[in-house]
Amino acid sequence: MKVLQIDDSPQICDMYADMFLADDNTIESVNDGKTGLQLVTENDYDLILLDIRMPKYSGMDFLKDLKEQRPSELKKIVVTSMLEFNETQAKELMRFGIHSVEKKPSNFQQLETLHKDVSQNGRKIMPQSLKILIIDDQPETTAMLSKFFNSKGFQTTVTHDSWEGFKLIQEEKFDVILLEIYMPEFSGLQIIKMLATDEILDNQNIFILPATFGHNNQIKDLVKRDGISGCLKNAKDLNEILETITRDFNFQTTTTSEII
Repeated sequence: MKVLQIDDSPQICDMYADMFLADDNTIESVNDGKTGLQLVTENDYDLILLDIRMPKYSGMDFLKDLKEQRPSELKKIVVTSMLEFNETQAKELMRFGIHSVEKKPSNFQQLETLHKDVSQNGRKIMPQSLKILIIDDQPETTAMLSKFFNSKGFQTTVTHDSWEGFKLIQEEKFDVILLEIYMPEFSGLQIIKMLATDEILDNQNIFILPATFGHNNQIKDLVKRDGISGCLKNAKDLNEILETITRDFNFQTTTTSEII
């Protein structure tokens, strides 16, 4: 097990290092979040223990920056504190997509348990298990995308009815949602607003489909919201779309993608 501990207390770091005096286990400890962020963006760890209460650059700052730079590593993070988390605090932290929030483990057995939990939840995702929802009123676009994704083994659901798409998001969990913003009567913008009202927007992975109207400031503001993962710039480059929407899943090798 390879563990990174980010904690401003040298005493806590030394205690955890002593716990890891076992074969095949390594722990790297740093006392400030910015150094920890650099390590996480450059290396692969099995488990990341993050102290939420650090001066100057807090654990919350770390999570926000990691979500921008390497979001796939968020699921390996266990946020720790000497104090108990209340429900509101825990919910605020979990919205980043981390593994869990815990009191600081006090022995190696607890650390091993956390590692096993993280490993199970971060298991490799096979293409056939990836669920994609496409919401677009243009049949030619949905036909092209669904045919391509189906050929890759994905479970693809298509609807040309934006209201039906909204209901599907309410009732089912999709790994990826491709959403056309400019649709008549009930637009993609309205879908996003209603998901936010229902407090389920943050848990989504929505990519905005390219629009004739271009990437205006409204769309640029949208992609800054939790639950909106980006805006696809070119609907015809299918391989590029595939790389973009699967960037956070283990089965897909990530390359530079067209995200604004």
